[in-house]
Amino acid sequence: MNFIYKTFFVVAFIFSSNVFSQDLNPQQEEDLEKVEQLLRENPELIPNIHRGLQRFLEQQSEQKNAFANHQEWLYQSAAHPILGDQDAPHKIIVFTDYNCPFCKKLEPGLHKLIEEYPSIQVVNIFVPLRQQQVDGLKTNSALYGLNLWRNDPKAFFEAHNLMMKKSGMHTADSLQSVAQVTSTEAFLSPSGESEAVIRKNMSAFRDLGFRGTPTIIIGQQVMPGYIPYDKLEEIATTQFNLN
Repeated sequence: MNFIYKTFFVVAFIFSSNVFSQDLNPQQEEDLEKVEQLLRENPELIPNIHRGLQRFLEQQSEQKNAFANHQEWLYQSAAHPILGDQDAPHKIIVFTDYNCPFCKKLEPGLHKLIEEYPSIQVVNIFVPLRQQQVDGLKTNSALYGLNLWRNDPKAFFEAHNLMMKKSGMHTADSLQSVAQVTSTEAFLSPSGESEAVIRKNMSAFRDLGFRGTPTIIIGQQVMPGYIPYDKLEEIATTQFNLN
């Protein structure tokens, strides 16, 4: 089984890199030769590899179309909270959740990145996958954050940082505590505007085929899961030509 997965992903990588429309680099030539040899030695695997690769290419095409359909919503809408300079030319899209431990682990790296590179802004796309409603409240952390962003951006940043620093799932007590510290208790009530934003965010998340948070889009590269700062910086500077 490991052999099948290895072969499939090597072939998929070659296809997804569009290398058949250009010259292969030495590493790609070597990989392609190894794949061909493995398949010739195990021809019974060719049908499964072929079907899997066809499905992979179909999914790539579907995701490309989904990006086109949701690009304006993700990159142009004022509904999404932004970290950094709102006029910064380079945008990193982060599908995030205040109840996600890996989103919380990623957060300091995002703040460091926008401090080191003022031309980068982080667009937060809230997708409350782990908790749609907090027990004892008619809202959740994402809806509360969106209410703040729309009505009191200054208070949003303080509340955002507090919610990201809390370990574990948010509770009615934790959200009420944040609201008391920031004097924003009124925004714990649900609003139709914020609920509509969450619905659109979830639609984009599903259409793009994402599975969990955080999911990060930097230029043309999509990365699921937590990324340490050095890797985050490397990808961002490469994608945005900031070297």
